[in-house]
Amino acid sequence: MYQRSIDCTESHKTDTEYFTQLLDVLSQSNPFLQSYADKLQDLVLHNKAPRNSEEGILQLANLLAIGEESLPEGNNTPPLASIFSKLFDVQGKNYGYDLLPLSISGIFPKEDVVITYKDYEEMVRQFLNEAAHIQNETQLYYLLEKYLWCVPASTTQNTDISMFNKAKTTAAIAFCLQIEYEEGILTAEGLKRMTENTDNHFMLINGDLSGIQDFIFNIPSKGAAKSLKSHSVYITLLTDVITRFLIRELGLKEANIIYNGGGNFYILAPRAYKEKFLALKQQISQILLKTHTGMVYIGLDYVLLSPADLMKKFSYHWAAVKEKVNILKNRKWSEIGLQQHYHEIFGPFGVGSEDYAHCQLCGAESEEREITYDAEREKSICSFCASFMDLTNDLRAADCLTIKEVKPRELLTVRDYQDVFRAFGYEYYFTDFQGVSNEDRCFTYVLNDTDFVQQGFAGYRLGAYRLPYNERNKKQLSFEEISKLSCGDQKLALLKLDVDNLGNLFVNGLGNNANIACITALSRMLALFFEGYINYLISKNYWDQYLYVVFSGGDDTFIVGAWDKILEFTQEFYDKFRQFTCYHPQITFSAGIGIYRFDYPIIMSSQLVEEALDNAKNYLNKGQDIPSKNKVSLFGEVFNWAEFAAIRNFKQLLLEIMRNNFQGKGEALGRAFLYKIWKSTLGFRRILLDSLHGRVDNLRFWRLAYYLRDVARKDAEKLISAYRKIVVDNLMEKSTDKQIENIMIIPAAVKWAQMETRGVRGKEDER
Repeated sequence: MYQRSIDCTESHKTDTEYFTQLLDVLSQSNPFLQSYADKLQDLVLHNKAPRNSEEGILQLANLLAIGEESLPEGNNTPPLASIFSKLFDVQGKNYGYDLLPLSISGIFPKEDVVITYKDYEEMVRQFLNEAAHIQNETQLYYLLEKYLWCVPASTTQNTDISMFNKAKTTAAIAFCLQIEYEEGILTAEGLKRMTENTDNHFMLINGDLSGIQDFIFNIPSKGAAKSLKSHSVYITLLTDVITRFLIRELGLKEANIIYNGGGNFYILAPRAYKEKFLALKQQISQILLKTHTGMVYIGLDYVLLSPADLMKKFSYHWAAVKEKVNILKNRKWSEIGLQQHYHEIFGPFGVGSEDYAHCQLCGAESEEREITYDAEREKSICSFCASFMDLTNDLRAADCLTIKEVKPRELLTVRDYQDVFRAFGYEYYFTDFQGVSNEDRCFTYVLNDTDFVQQGFAGYRLGAYRLPYNERNKKQLSFEEISKLSCGDQKLALLKLDVDNLGNLFVNGLGNNANIACITALSRMLALFFEGYINYLISKNYWDQYLYVVFSGGDDTFIVGAWDKILEFTQEFYDKFRQFTCYHPQITFSAGIGIYRFDYPIIMSSQLVEEALDNAKNYLNKGQDIPSKNKVSLFGEVFNWAEFAAIRNFKQLLLEIMRNNFQGKGEALGRAFLYKIWKSTLGFRRILLDSLHGRVDNLRFWRLAYYLRDVARKDAEKLISAYRKIVVDNLMEKSTDKQIENIMIIPAAVKWAQMETRGVRGKEDER
């Protein structure tokens, strides 16, 4: 980056010379970086001809990260190409990223991006200004991501791998090789022939929490909004603390965390620590069993990798360790010994107690934890379950997250959720900026804002942590209050969505040459969208009070909210996802939507929405043997996204016609009008089917038009044009995903219009 921005006329200078110049500038402005300058300079100067094992390990790690790099041709300044545009070798448009510091609103690729030397100069200027404030390794790590996320690692190949991903992956590999060398497993001779070395020197560790859905939604309906989010955030923090625990105990760095999100993580570790990992695996399982009595479990396993495995077909090993973990999740707790821990796993639990002497959520008895009666929820609750309400309160105005390392405590009893984290040696606190002491700033991460270092914070964390909140009353909104914000019918909608065929994207999308840096890049970009951009989208559209994000991370999202705003969000989020993934035909998501009263049990409605999502993913179009997915389930029907957009457009037209007639002197159009539109489905069905086969029956369409003129009066032509547009679009469109096939779009639009006008109808509807 620095080479392309200092002086374009100094073409004789090498990368090494520019980097040493950069180090010199940084060391003069920052004492922390000055302490590393000499060592870094030696590593860079002798990268091509290493003099010792340390320099040789760095050279090798650099090679294993993204393979051989070709020299740049001329003064190339290509943008970072989108990793999504490269999947499945689809030959499409040239998508790239602007050269700008990372922000949750600026992560979208554009067509034919042009990067100039002035762009690089400006980036370097901003980087140097912030780098002057760095005080520790963590700040350096996050600042490098902020400025190098959009800088290509190479100007001629691997232009879809950022310089940050390359640096992170190189560091992770180097840590592993250094440990292997220090443990005597990797010799100097083995180091020299490493690219041809088939010995397994690495472990790819995968951890995946199970029981998440049951844990998150196992809450009483009364006061659900006060517990639901905290249960979800707890799972996020639990995954994070387990990851940190493993990294610390294995002597690794944050760079070794290849991915962490959605209750799932991957770590690159040295093979030398296999036995240590297995012991830690048992320790983690015992803590979770003690805490959750079997409800929450983490599958932890590994596969061994050779150097060659990092360079090619890494995605297959990614899938292989995931398969091992899935098998392990089907025989939970086997790693700690079923026979030795039989009663802890299978029970019986407790000695039996009266109604108010045990927790009605988790089953804990008064001998184990303090039990109190919660009048609002009308249930007896233990101190552990009650602590989640404290977590919810902390989230209300949270600007940042403090993560402090403490001495691990033996888990004799579990009083609150912090006891679980302390068992791993950490404490987590959400707070506003004013609540962070100067001493704690170096342990504190700013939420969803990449401006951190000048205020002395450690870094940033992306995630949907905020809750619908009434600023005037200083009070979190309940689900009943959110439902009353709906337009018309005062109901809630639940939305569950996730990316289609995600495993296939990772395993086959990148092809046989997929290396570790490619996989890291793909997973990180998805996280930026689902954990970062979602917050910007909600705020931009002023949906903060309407949408309660239960969780969003990895590749899926679950939201509760005002029903009409959920429907708006669903379309907008899908459109933005398609833009974010370069409109790639094989990168889509499916969604399930359910609409319920605010007091309908959340555990039941969440299951119904999960079923709706399954219906969307498994729906077979006529003539299909394999589901194409890329669908949305609404009102008990499955639609493609073109149909979902058509429903919304048709609904808006119906409301416009109703408003036009309501404002006039004549009789207002209301429920009877919508019913007649619903009846038009019968006449339109055959016309729609014909259009899918390239035919138009003019007589049938004329009859439909005659019927609509009688129904819609002066606005009939608008209605007829809407029907005609559907037919013409079907005739012109070859992609089945963009054709209107489901005749139920008309009843769905009518239903939507009915719900939106409920409570504001004309006299005709008041019967």
